[in-house]
Amino acid sequence: MSNYVKNITNRVTQSSFQMKTAINLANQVDAAVCSPKDIHSLRQILANYPYINDLGKLSKDNEVLCSVLWGKISEPKKLPDNHIKDTNFERTWPLVRGLFSPNQIRAVFSNGNTFAVASPITFLGISRHSSKIGSVIYVKQTKKIYQIFDDITYQKAQQVIANGSTKLPWLTTPNSLLITKSCPTNYEFCVAGIDSKVGIYDMSLVDWIKMVLYGVCIGVILSFAITLLISNRRTLIYRLKYAIRMNDIYSLYQPKIHLKTGRIIGVEALARWDDKELGSVSPDRFIECAESHNIISKLTKNLIIKNLQQIGPFLKQDAQFSLSINLTVKDLSDQDFLNFIDRQVKRNGINTEQIIFEVTERSAAQNNTLKNATKSFLRKGYKISLDDFGTGFSNLSWLTTFEPNEIKIDKMFVQSIGTQTVSQIALNGIFQLVGSLNVNLVFEGIESTNEVDYILQFSPNAVGQGWLYSKAVDIDTLEELLKTQPYMDSSYLADKKD
Repeated sequence: MSNYVKNITNRVTQSSFQMKTAINLANQVDAAVCSPKDIHSLRQILANYPYINDLGKLSKDNEVLCSVLWGKISEPKKLPDNHIKDTNFERTWPLVRGLFSPNQIRAVFSNGNTFAVASPITFLGISRHSSKIGSVIYVKQTKKIYQIFDDITYQKAQQVIANGSTKLPWLTTPNSLLITKSCPTNYEFCVAGIDSKVGIYDMSLVDWIKMVLYGVCIGVILSFAITLLISNRRTLIYRLKYAIRMNDIYSLYQPKIHLKTGRIIGVEALARWDDKELGSVSPDRFIECAESHNIISKLTKNLIIKNLQQIGPFLKQDAQFSLSINLTVKDLSDQDFLNFIDRQVKRNGINTEQIIFEVTERSAAQNNTLKNATKSFLRKGYKISLDDFGTGFSNLSWLTTFEPNEIKIDKMFVQSIGTQTVSQIALNGIFQLVGSLNVNLVFEGIESTNEVDYILQFSPNAVGQGWLYSKAVDIDTLEELLKTQPYMDSSYLADKKD
């Protein structure tokens, strides 16, 4: 049920993202409304977004003047007077019947004088585990129903929206419902998944026997696994505290390459830990452990001291060289932490503008916290980077909250280049979206020359990181790379193509 609801929620947010991006691009078209040039531009935009059925222009009175599918309309069609306004769209008509065809029902979304029609294929391919479940999409505030899926009646959907609890009673009855709800942040809609046949009313005798046998086996396995996991975690936190106390955790540095010239213009510091008893521990594992036990600040301070000492000489030699350091929002919003960084930067004689702090955890709840925290850092001259941009739709709102100096595009989009997938389409939208912003673009996970060529077509001054150039390296290897600058040699990428 959770996966079912999650898939529908993700598809709605993807559709909303595509429509908002397409509408923004259409509103920027420099042509007379509904002129051949205008409709041609709309057609080119529509081709990039599979979850949009049609794109067109409206009058001030919400009359449809033209669209990609129907061209210029001789008698404009009036949309209903009642519409919804939310944070993403100025006007939304959830259920428009007979706009162009008598029996057709479509959802229409509009910003400015441009509208988009959601495609009926948006929810194709979403599977459910049973024929007795369904779902409903509805407006969070007004409870108005957008759309109903699968085996759920309109009356049952209204009942769930109005009174439905997501808690299943211990003793189920024939009328018990299993309900899973999802209300994504920064969106005005919710999705409720409904299973109308639960508990013993959905089980045969064979199912009961299987459940008992499986329960016994799983119970034994889980008991053993939990005991082992608790033991391992205790060992991990004990060894981690010891490593922090002994300052055993170190950094490797991944070069950041100016893709057009091949010059190494900076590095990102990446934490590493090799323990005598545990062996090589992955950063995801020990950083998560440090955060959950509130020792991440001590670990970060130890690493910053090492980073500034090791990279300081390179920063002094080249005023354009930069050091990127990952910070949690908790550290970023701590004034004492900022004072600590100031002392270390001054002690090493480093220009604050050469230090970039990457925000590594973000949520809508942290929006105001990060906004205030970044102001303090920016006033000091430090730079802020928005890491893993594009992996969450809330990223768009973050761009309007504050102006980062750098945006890092997640490797998921880089590795989609040439695949003609939704991620590839989204990457093209990101290029158009941030192309006019005064920010540096950094692309993560570059592994092929085709990716480099594609990125440079849209962003000539882009910076990249990835195994095509270099993994994270120790300070001695980095020093040799900075001396030789091997990626500036035109033969380097040519050899990689071969």
